[in-house]
Amino acid sequence: MVAWLGRYWFLLALATGLTVGLLWPEGLGPATAWMEPDAAVVIALFLMACTLPSRSLAAELARPWAALWALLLSYGLLPAAAWWLSGHLEIDFRIGALISAAGPCTLASAVLWTRLGGGNEATALLVTIISTASSWLATTAWLTAVTGQSVSLDAADMMSDLIVKLIVPVAVGQLCRAWPPLLALITRYRTPLGVVSQLVILGIVLRAAAQVGTHLAGGSASLGPVDLLNVAVFCIALHLTVLAIGWWSSRRLGFDRPRCVAVAFASSQKTLPVAMLIFTNYFPEYPLAILPILFYHAGQLIGDTAIAKAMRREQ
Repeated sequence: MVAWLGRYWFLLALATGLTVGLLWPEGLGPATAWMEPDAAVVIALFLMACTLPSRSLAAELARPWAALWALLLSYGLLPAAAWWLSGHLEIDFRIGALISAAGPCTLASAVLWTRLGGGNEATALLVTIISTASSWLATTAWLTAVTGQSVSLDAADMMSDLIVKLIVPVAVGQLCRAWPPLLALITRYRTPLGVVSQLVILGIVLRAAAQVGTHLAGGSASLGPVDLLNVAVFCIALHLTVLAIGWWSSRRLGFDRPRCVAVAFASSQKTLPVAMLIFTNYFPEYPLAILPILFYHAGQLIGDTAIAKAMRREQ
């Protein structure tokens, strides 16, 4: 039981926080109002980046085709499917699904799940690095092009925002690993630093959940169980479908099994901090967009754990 809680505490905290925020916003709102979302995201990304192992990528850079294929699926197929297959959902949910799908690959979990599934960690790490470095362009392009009729977005402002609040903290976090004394300290306290970064992200989620709860309590929107079920099923199905396509297409392209595993996870997993940054800064008029963001993240945490273990058993 303790081991299970240690593995799924963040998912349980997300579910509990979302429920409390929606049902009791007057209590949770004041407790989280002090948190500045932008600063929290920068801190979380820095902590995640400095604990991300910078393994040698020389061999993978010499054969980057699997990583590039995963990147094409991640920034091509996934956001396109998220928008054009979500036409049956409310506009808030469609935008939330697109925000999740158009963001970069996760900073750490894609590598961890690839390792758990017996895959090539260097491939997943390369996808993470490239997708993070190019997010300022790819994510901005998708959001401005697709939601342009619904939302007035300043593309240049979003690009500069992502560069400053995504690429800079990630780059600084990785540079910290270049100084041996600091690397030794980071390695020693890697687990606590990872927990702190997750707690920071949890705080952002709680703050947003309280805002959504207040919005619903005001009577300006209604949300029933069927609505929640529809968006949850869509987000989970979207993630699992792209994961399956990543696995199947990689095998058809002739990549070795470890790279196929990496492509499956890296092409379909997305990062929560960047999605929350975009949601809070650019889509505040669509408060329910937070729900597909959280459902997508929770779905990849649960589903990919079982899939990775199954892949490991089949080796």
